[in-house]
Amino acid sequence: MKVQFSERALAYLKAEQAYLGRFDKRAARALVRQIRKVAEIIGEYPQSAQAVPMLPGVRRYVSAPYVIDYTEKGGVIVVVAIRHGRQNPIAPDQGDDLPDQFEVQ
Repeated sequence: MKVQFSERALAYLKAEQAYLGRFDKRAARALVRQIRKVAEIIGEYPQSAQAVPMLPGVRRYVSAPYVIDYTEKGGVIVVVAIRHGRQNPIAPDQGDDLPDQFEVQ
């Protein structure tokens, strides 16, 4: 299944990559590889992650230290939020646009 990232998730990923890149370029590249791998997994096995009871239709995939929330819209997996596991969760905005720049098929 195709995987796309909401504007919020993509913004977080870019900010985290920039932050890590200031200290360790390899860590920044590893972050992107890690998130791409998660996208491949949830695209192939969308029901594999735990459902989030407080957010109907949202599933949560943990790839330490990151937490990835996603939903399915019209046959497309949409990553609605990414955060570091030590950060407080934010309810994903279901109205986010879907950018075409970052997707896995």
